[in-house]
Amino acid sequence: MRRSFQFFQIDVFTDKPLSGNPLAVFPDAKGLNSHQMQKIAAEMNLSETTFVFPSTKPEADFDVRIFTPGKEIPFGGHPTLGTAEVLKYLAGDFMPSLCFNMGVGNVPVEWENGFCFMQQPEPEFSSPLPETSLAAEALGLPLESLHATLPVQEVSTGFPALMIPLKDINSVKKIELNLHALKKILRSLDLVYPFCIVSENKDCQVHARSFAPFIGIPEDPATGSVAGALGAYLLHYGILGKDSISISIEQGVEMGRASEIRVEAKRDGGVIGSIRVGGKSQIVIEGQLQL
Repeated sequence: MRRSFQFFQIDVFTDKPLSGNPLAVFPDAKGLNSHQMQKIAAEMNLSETTFVFPSTKPEADFDVRIFTPGKEIPFGGHPTLGTAEVLKYLAGDFMPSLCFNMGVGNVPVEWENGFCFMQQPEPEFSSPLPETSLAAEALGLPLESLHATLPVQEVSTGFPALMIPLKDINSVKKIELNLHALKKILRSLDLVYPFCIVSENKDCQVHARSFAPFIGIPEDPATGSVAGALGAYLLHYGILGKDSISISIEQGVEMGRASEIRVEAKRDGGVIGSIRVGGKSQIVIEGQLQL
């Protein structure tokens, strides 16, 4: 006998339907195994699909698993926020906060002034990479497109990514991935995040793009987990703030799915220990999957 599973599609990091980063959410995934969830994520063909289960930890409200079309991942920004918004909608909007048990541990979520925010884990920095010429080659850009002083560096607040600072928006827009070079520079990483400290939207301060082609995401319209890591990176190097920053990142412009990601980061005793990432979301589809 076939089973029916309710799902939603929600556009995250936007206040306009059919923009931002789309996410599929299965709010009651009991009965699905890992193989089935991976197949469903491939069928949805979005950057991520989330599956919600009863919590296995007393301090969390739900267990949430995240799948790209190619693999399960431990954490993601727009999957966290989009899932929270769907659960709040199903609860009749009476839900001031949530805590998810995810692959990186507990992730708190709260609503503030119409925005949904998540608290991210403390950042981890690897040593800057010396292969700047390979970074440029991976993006299909000349070496002079890289930022003159900021380093190419891996940073993680739950989902490790390679930050590649570029000098201007034109360089970001001209990116044409060289997959062979990208594979070499990413090594065990899945995602590269090129950005510049200038934007088209007057309400934003950073313009970014996100690529994870080796896990089934040719380009991502909004990457909240890595936006938090970028906030930590900028604060670490004293860009846009020395003790704290509150910025908005525009992403997805080149894909025709403009997103706006809010990032807050603070130092506590010299250590970057508080990172919040937030945005708005719009539910656009409600349906049933038949298995």
